[in-house]
Amino acid sequence: MSRRHIVIAGGGAAGLAAAVTAAELGAQVTLLERADRVGKKILQTGNGRCNLSNAAVAPEAYNAPDFTAPVLAQIPCEELRAFFSAHGLFTYPDAEGRIYPVSDAASGVLDVLRLACEESGVQTLCGFDTVQLRTDGTAAAADGRTVTGDAVIVATGGGTRLLQNAGHRIMPFSPVLCPLKTDTAPVRGLSGLRVKCAVTLLRKGAPLRTQRGELLFRDYGVSGIVIFDLSRHAQPGDVLSINLLPDLSRDELCKLLYQRKTYHPLRAGETFLTGMFHSRINAAVLRAAGGDTPERLARAIQDFRLTVQGCGDSKQAQVTRGGAALSEFDPVTLCSRLHPWLFAAGEALDIDGACGGYNLHWAFASGITAGRYAAGGAL
Repeated sequence: MSRRHIVIAGGGAAGLAAAVTAAELGAQVTLLERADRVGKKILQTGNGRCNLSNAAVAPEAYNAPDFTAPVLAQIPCEELRAFFSAHGLFTYPDAEGRIYPVSDAASGVLDVLRLACEESGVQTLCGFDTVQLRTDGTAAAADGRTVTGDAVIVATGGGTRLLQNAGHRIMPFSPVLCPLKTDTAPVRGLSGLRVKCAVTLLRKGAPLRTQRGELLFRDYGVSGIVIFDLSRHAQPGDVLSINLLPDLSRDELCKLLYQRKTYHPLRAGETFLTGMFHSRINAAVLRAAGGDTPERLARAIQDFRLTVQGCGDSKQAQVTRGGAALSEFDPVTLCSRLHPWLFAAGEALDIDGACGGYNLHWAFASGITAGRYAAGGAL
């Protein structure tokens, strides 16, 4: 019997996981990659360390919990770590549950995937820019080359419209997990400073969600993990309320500020806050407070407000929201409901998750799932 031929468009995290899985199930696999080598984006993840999963991975971490649930149930964090362990990669969880390679090098993740592809006989064609899918399972490149398979897996990442060519509806694209541009007057002079804080996203005065973590001030607004997570929900016109001392109640903070006035009666203006925060933050708080009374300062310290204008720097976005409409794919197999030979994985689908390894987990887990079902294997 001839082997089932699987064509995979995209040699990123999802595509490599799909290729390894399908090939190890006995399929003939051809991996098509537009760049000159596979997996380049993997090297950039986790600040070069590759935060490949999270111990707390769950459907609720994604924009479409019902769709992601079947894949995550079959490939939770432990299963994904076992997949990598079987291919020689040692991993560990940090204090916050984020999973990294023991080497703390993203290159180690890519190396084991590339080696697994080689060992299982995956044919890799780099410089193959797939621009069209034909109804007979043919992937066509911009330069006219074609490859035909019994099944095709689209894993071309965020921003791709390749599935639209196959008749699928594409949800609008936008950068998420990114810095936020805000009104700049309140953050004047703060660029480069980091603070531990709690940030609440407000819409029309109502709180939507709160995140705690590190915030980085930029000349155009704010960045940092806490902001990246909130960027998934923020819209222009929303307000960020920054609490610089989230472990104190307002009454407790006012009391401490009154005590400070008693102990330091000669201090006023910026000198009144000396020792509390960086001097530049002290100046910004005083500007926001409009005076140095304890009540005004307490409000500015625990409700320092910035108005969201949009994505601050799309080049820093970790994920692209949008992609193929989920209603047109089976959430168990990731097979197209329009074409039985077509599958999708990773950001080619309209899935995005929180910071902390959730997006890479989805890329790997969905790639494994698509690879198994495309090759005819059972989960």
